[in-house]
Amino acid sequence: MTIRVIWITLTYLSDDTKSSSLIRYAIRIGGVAGDGLQSTGSLLQKYFNRLGYYVVGHPGTQSTIRGGHVWQHVEISSQEIFSFDRPLNFLIALSEETLEVHLRDMKENSYVLINADKVKIEKFHQELIQRKIKVLSFPLSKLSREIDVKRAVLANTIAIGALITLLGIPMEGYIDTLRKRFGGREKLLDMNLKALDLGKTYLRENYLDAFVSVTPATLEGMKAIVISGNEMIALGATASGLKFLAQYPITPASSILTYLSNKASRYGIVVRQAEDELAAITMCIGAAYTGVRVMTASSGPGISLMSEAFGYAGMTETPIVIVDSMRAGPSTGIPTKMEQADLYSIMFMSHGEAPRAILAPRSIKEAFDVTVKAFNIADKYQLPVVILSDFALSEQTASIDEFELDVEINRGKIWTKATDEHPKYKRYELTEDGISPRAFPGTKDAEYILVGAEHDEDSHSLSGNRAGLPESWDLREKMFKKRFRKMELLRDEMDGPELYGVKNADYTVLCWGSTQGAVREAIDGLNQENSTSWNMLSFVDLFPFPFEKFLPFIKNIKTSIMFEVNYTGQLENLIHHHTDWKPTHSIRPLHGETPTPSSITLEITELLNQEENQ
Repeated sequence: MTIRVIWITLTYLSDDTKSSSLIRYAIRIGGVAGDGLQSTGSLLQKYFNRLGYYVVGHPGTQSTIRGGHVWQHVEISSQEIFSFDRPLNFLIALSEETLEVHLRDMKENSYVLINADKVKIEKFHQELIQRKIKVLSFPLSKLSREIDVKRAVLANTIAIGALITLLGIPMEGYIDTLRKRFGGREKLLDMNLKALDLGKTYLRENYLDAFVSVTPATLEGMKAIVISGNEMIALGATASGLKFLAQYPITPASSILTYLSNKASRYGIVVRQAEDELAAITMCIGAAYTGVRVMTASSGPGISLMSEAFGYAGMTETPIVIVDSMRAGPSTGIPTKMEQADLYSIMFMSHGEAPRAILAPRSIKEAFDVTVKAFNIADKYQLPVVILSDFALSEQTASIDEFELDVEINRGKIWTKATDEHPKYKRYELTEDGISPRAFPGTKDAEYILVGAEHDEDSHSLSGNRAGLPESWDLREKMFKKRFRKMELLRDEMDGPELYGVKNADYTVLCWGSTQGAVREAIDGLNQENSTSWNMLSFVDLFPFPFEKFLPFIKNIKTSIMFEVNYTGQLENLIHHHTDWKPTHSIRPLHGETPTPSSITLEITELLNQEENQ
């Protein structure tokens, strides 16, 4: 058995492997939950970032603590990248299932490093030969036991040592990354350094011809940071003056809670892990009433539980920010897969009608700015604002250049004392723009009454012994119109779509949220490889929908494709509602996997081929 594996490997390595340098290089490590893959993926990304490469990371996870199949994808480039892609240059297979799942993604002349102690290669023999995939067979379990019999995860570091040696890039940066990771734990650091060296030595002694050339890094090392979408949202909230976070853990929003709980004392934020999502949002409403900026975060099932209190925030005109990190639904759905199916549910969340705003950041970098905008809109217009993220944006990581943390903060109309315009404090004063000044508890000459029922200007209820009386009829209508006057003002402030690609192109792809990066790279590829021209319109500000800013684009759209990850075409229908315009075609993938440039290009190609054959 071992002889056959070595023979296969030597056969593959007899080909010329020293081809031209690769601008982009994709690495994936697969195994079972508990193999330490998340930590290994994080260290690898920080290492490449330290060298000055653009980095994108994507986790492949299941709802398991141990067992199952999980993977970490790390992609590097000497040019800026906007999405990870499925095709692979290097695969580390710690389990046989890794080959069964990911072999289909391997490029021709790519490498797979297997743990020969666990992976039986024979059944993959023919496919590996046909596709010229080179096998590096390492007894990783045995080698890791030589360092420490109890540290099976050292197999990961051995494999990374081989990878870095294969690429011919400096090992010192990874050693520095390990020192930072295991600082103060000298025994663990020493074991990992031995494992790293063992991987390098084993590759050199057994695979002399193994070599891959990647183009040099182009960024200044250590200037960028590797950060996830959830962490970027948390940073944006912190920069915006967040002072209270209440949250119940749920995939894929949980890392917002863990990140801010670790930073709470540093930034003066009160962080509370609530007993459930309903408690979390009501805590936030109470804290916001006192005048501080608040946020909660959840995903589909938890967002559903917040519905009643969401209406309360709308009725009381309380500014709160909610992060909905969408996952595949309904019900439990697939917690570790992405979907864009919550737009409708957020637009119509809670019974009755109440103002709200919905923003959907398109990238990790943009998540910071969108969060800042969300807090300012919440305060200025005194309403709940929902940030529609999703599993892909929340859990993906990327190298982000240095950015400014000092941001503009707009707290809106604040009543601090009597003025000619507002001589008496009325919490729900009927104003021309629908926005009433608000006072924080402790302000002299201000009364503090808050009811979830319909109310008059002084916040006295109309639902009790005043209900049905003539004086309440007119006031109810005025209050309703007051709340919705704000929405028309807000619509003017919302941004329209952004155009990318060839102007007046033959084809336009429309998308929203986190799919923008993958669509952008697909557009770039189509423009390079086809005689037809392509562009993209991507949306961030979704509700209230800025239809007047979309209308000018319509006259230049020839053939259009709406791309969104839901069954019913939610943004497509929202656009049609306001403009009577519908796209020529729609693509709505539902398999749960994050769309990539390759998958989008394939779906577009299949769609156009079907059209030609009709």
